[in-house]
Amino acid sequence: MQQTREKYENGLLTIRFIGPNLMSHGVNIYDLGTSLLGIQRLVNKAYLSINGDLMKGRYPKRTEREFLSLTIGERKRASDAFALIPMLNDPMTIQVMAKTLDWVISGVLGYGVGDVLDRLKKEKNEDRQLYIGSIHADVVNIVNRIDAAGGIREIEIGSPQLGKPTIAKFDSSSKEYINELSGEFFLGKRQNIQGGVYRLYPNSCMVTIRRQSSRKVNIYLSQDNFDLIRFGHHDDENILFTGRPRYKLGVEKAIITDFEADSVTFGLQ
Repeated sequence: MQQTREKYENGLLTIRFIGPNLMSHGVNIYDLGTSLLGIQRLVNKAYLSINGDLMKGRYPKRTEREFLSLTIGERKRASDAFALIPMLNDPMTIQVMAKTLDWVISGVLGYGVGDVLDRLKKEKNEDRQLYIGSIHADVVNIVNRIDAAGGIREIEIGSPQLGKPTIAKFDSSSKEYINELSGEFFLGKRQNIQGGVYRLYPNSCMVTIRRQSSRKVNIYLSQDNFDLIRFGHHDDENILFTGRPRYKLGVEKAIITDFEADSVTFGLQ
């Protein structure tokens, strides 16, 4: 019994499913599998983000996935809890996972506490900010197991190995909050972008530009700046916009499609 307790308490990450009947029959395969897959994606995305490589459709390389892979170290009836440990146990794996876990914790915490938008606003590290925003869909997949057919009422994620038995606790209220975040956005690092305007939307004070890369970007403007462009620019004129990109929660990365500009500069070559 002591060995089992130590294995659980040394889990790199733990996930605990709580419900009135789970002590007797345990969590079902679908709820468990979906949740474990979500946690593995949190780890993989954290690793990519640390290396500045988080991009839609991008995965860690096969050799990297070997030392990022988690496996179940111990199951504990409490109602039904699982300790997750690295599949490999060499010094390099432990070192990489320790740093990766720090990002996972900082990402999950805001969703559990209910202040993720505030955390995104205050985060100075752009890669970490993009990571926190990108995992929204993965957190949704986990919390949507609450009040589904499997009888789960709460889910707890923790990291006993780091002295954090509970990182985040989710219930029906958390589930509602996290699902309501769909469609929300956060602002990235202040920067300049430029391009030629080819479409205007007077009702929303928005223009669409085409950049040199031929990518289209929607630019959100104040009424004054919109009028300045509407009545003052030439069709072939290149315009510099200063502001911050808008990133939707759940989007994996760094391609700017929406931009909130607070100043415009004409006369660029």
